[in-house]
Amino acid sequence: MKPLLVLIVASGILFAQSSNQHLSGQIKGTIVDQSGNPVSAATVYALPEGLTLDDVTPAFAKSDDHGAFDFRRGFQLRAYKLYARKDADGYLNPLDSFYADGETEPAEAVLTRKHPSSIVTVKLGKQAAIVSGKIFDVESGQPLKAYVGLMDEDGNGHSVVVDGEYNLVVPSEKSVRLMVTVLGTRRPLVPVSSLRLEPGQLIYMDIPISPTEK
Repeated sequence: MKPLLVLIVASGILFAQSSNQHLSGQIKGTIVDQSGNPVSAATVYALPEGLTLDDVTPAFAKSDDHGAFDFRRGFQLRAYKLYARKDADGYLNPLDSFYADGETEPAEAVLTRKHPSSIVTVKLGKQAAIVSGKIFDVESGQPLKAYVGLMDEDGNGHSVVVDGEYNLVVPSEKSVRLMVTVLGTRRPLVPVSSLRLEPGQLIYMDIPISPTEK
């Protein structure tokens, strides 16, 4: 029995060492904007290469006042794609097909036994634009509850229900359609305007609705 006991203990030690080695990777770096300036209070995500958000919940970390981040945890030794966002400043989820700009490539960190740590620079995507205004009855001037939608040329989009006033975050340098339908009607979404805005651009656009559009 003693040889068997020794074998079990040795196997347990080897398994523990193997597990520790697999989680020995480290990732840190800096988050920057499109001009290369460090961005504080942004969130960076590490997603194993070849996997999607449907497959795994990615590890994430926040950047400090100098744009630096450190996951401070062990990673399996493999390749990772890194994405960053800062919703408060209009840098939205780069994994969302509607807001992805298609030009900013994710950073990559490859962790191996020979190189178990990686220092990377993660660039934010293009800053979104903002469209805001009021939806109202053209005859009475009363605000209207409406369903407001945005859609790009590939059919990706977002929508929201508003009560008179609206405020929409629009992907920049991308052609999108703004569509509206008043709640309580059977009319489909009505295209109101085609937009192509610059990063960080703010525009105000009221949308009057006539009786024939309700």
